[in-house]
Amino acid sequence: APYKGVLTHGFVLDEQGRKMSKSLGNVVTPQKVIDQSGADILRLWVVSSDYYNDLRIGPEIIKRTTDNYRRFRNTLRYLLGALDGFTADEAVSHDQMPALERWVLHRLAELDGRIRDMTEAYDFHGIFTELHTLCNSDLSAFYFEIRKDRLYCDAADSVARRATRTVMHEVFSRLTAWLAPILAFTAEEAWQSWVGDVENSVHLRSYDPVPPEWYDQSVSARWDGIRRARQVVTTALEAARNDGAIGASLQAAPTVHVSEDIAALFEGEDAAALFITSGATISCDAAPADAFRVEGIDDVAVVFATADGGKCARCWKVTPEVSEEDGICNRCEDVVNG
Repeated sequence: APYKGVLTHGFVLDEQGRKMSKSLGNVVTPQKVIDQSGADILRLWVVSSDYYNDLRIGPEIIKRTTDNYRRFRNTLRYLLGALDGFTADEAVSHDQMPALERWVLHRLAELDGRIRDMTEAYDFHGIFTELHTLCNSDLSAFYFEIRKDRLYCDAADSVARRATRTVMHEVFSRLTAWLAPILAFTAEEAWQSWVGDVENSVHLRSYDPVPPEWYDQSVSARWDGIRRARQVVTTALEAARNDGAIGASLQAAPTVHVSEDIAALFEGEDAAALFITSGATISCDAAPADAFRVEGIDDVAVVFATADGGKCARCWKVTPEVSEEDGICNRCEDVVNG
């Protein structure tokens, strides 16, 4: 036979689940989608659809697909901006990485194995779901937000900042490889923006396995717990923002009441940096009755407070040492004068 396998899929229907016909005027042709939105949008629609069932397509579905596409594109664009000027000389070895960076590498290793398995099983919808979660939840809403201050405000040659950029380079390298079979043109555009060599196509790269030291289940379990606690804090800060108590999270310095097990997860970490606040206290004391809680997370409660001091003109954190308008904090002063 002139093929290795046969893949069957459901019928392609309109958004209401009706068969397409000229009389109903509900026919969506691939060429029309390509002309209006681009080939990558059509390709993304294919992988985001569960082909085990009938597939649906129409203007609203294409609009949602375009929104998902923008998330992938914005992730690549952010990484390219954050990696401007990065070279191999700046890279930091795995054993020098902070715990959060090691967690990201573990996520990449974990995802690499899943994507390889799903590719062999033709589970394209599963690949889409995994990559969407990585870009939307793990990176944009978590890792990028936390490390934005380090990228923008730490000394350019600090080990911590170099570690962040090293990990972001690994993320970019893996993500472009994973997206290349799906968003063929976008992945090539992003890759060429990085390498600047038309002969070095993203589609000609080898699909190398991840280093074995990236796998670390203990790191994974620890950060699952930290993220649960952080979810309560960010929800409390959003409530304070809606009430007009603060305009930005950096104006806050909450006390977070947790169990001893959760408190142990935060040992060695800057809780304020993880919460994107100017201060934070992790306490094992019993939380007051009016503390902020989230249903389903019983071992975390937050008492809101505003940070004391003035706003640093450089990093925007509120610190006690800033007393003058347009003054900067001690950290920023060391970087500026270093």
